[in-house]
Amino acid sequence: MRAAVRSAPAAAATTELRPACAVVAILIAVGLTSLAAADALVPPPEPTALLQDLDTEDPEALSAAIAAIEDAPSSREMADVLFAAGRACEDRLYDPARALALYERILRDTPDAGVSIAAGRRAVMLRGSKEHAREAAQLAELIATADATAPAEIERQANELAAARWPGAVDAALFLADWLCRTGRYRDAQVRYTKLIADSPDAKQVHLARRNAAGCAIDAKDWSLAEQLTSQLGSDDVDEAVRASLIDNVAMGRRRDSLYAASWVGLLLGGFLLLASLAEAVLRGGIRAPAWQPPTEALYIGPVALVVVLSALAIDQLVASAVIQISIAGFVSAWLSGATLDLLRRRDRSTRMRSVVHVLACGAIVLAVGYIAMTRSDLLDMLGETVKFGPGA
Repeated sequence: MRAAVRSAPAAAATTELRPACAVVAILIAVGLTSLAAADALVPPPEPTALLQDLDTEDPEALSAAIAAIEDAPSSREMADVLFAAGRACEDRLYDPARALALYERILRDTPDAGVSIAAGRRAVMLRGSKEHAREAAQLAELIATADATAPAEIERQANELAAARWPGAVDAALFLADWLCRTGRYRDAQVRYTKLIADSPDAKQVHLARRNAAGCAIDAKDWSLAEQLTSQLGSDDVDEAVRASLIDNVAMGRRRDSLYAASWVGLLLGGFLLLASLAEAVLRGGIRAPAWQPPTEALYIGPVALVVVLSALAIDQLVASAVIQISIAGFVSAWLSGATLDLLRRRDRSTRMRSVVHVLACGAIVLAVGYIAMTRSDLLDMLGETVKFGPGA
């Protein structure tokens, strides 16, 4: 009986605690739900802002920006940002393993994104080098810092990486060949390309080496070799487009070479005509030297040429070099022509036909010098883009 009496208060206390526990449980659930809702209300970081954060030269700031991208939720809009972060890991942090993780995330979370194809290619290249992270980082750093590294050191490191037994050895050999071509060592570059084409078992790498070798031959103006290498490219649709572009470049190069040679002929012929005309005016009817004061033609063109040269110097040094050469050619031609015509007038001789010949000779000289100067300054492509797309191209 006493036991029953003692158990009654305990049962009552238990009964009273149950509503309290239920209330506490409800409060906890509401709190957790509120926290989740608050997190959901926080907007995800803007892809544009994350992409802008990658534009830094500070390695620590760059690593922090990539970490923020890694923490951001995946989406189609984030795919491009993830790819840019992967390239930054490769090219500026020299961390191929981290780049591979970013590329694989693109392939896993957004396989239908436009950048997924490029991410897949980079991932394939980096997976093969996963066990050779040190060599991959060395190659990435060498490629990124090539412009600031001594040529001898570049060649030494690239040769070591190309000779090592790792999947990126072919990439190192291709980089070395491309670098030799870019620095003007065309013959050495072709030797490297030829060796890579002969030794590499990878058809894609052979195709890439042959394509780059054709481009290098074009840079060296070896048109026959360029045509030979172009004809050896594959026959799929991509190669057809590449081959067509290379063929166009070879044809354009041949035309430019012909115009360059014709320009020298025009320059020499125009100069000969002006000098012969002056010599004939001096000698015919007794030797009589031309006046030393500048002729009217030189007085007119001199100030105009000076203004043009000063304007070119203020705008672009590269363009100014060609402008100076053209201006000097025009000024000298005008002086020779004017001095000859003045001498003919003093001798009471007709100048009508001689003036026509002089105009043609001066025009030929100015055009010839202009083309020669633009060719030597590599301004023809710039001029073509300006004509095609406008001054802002």
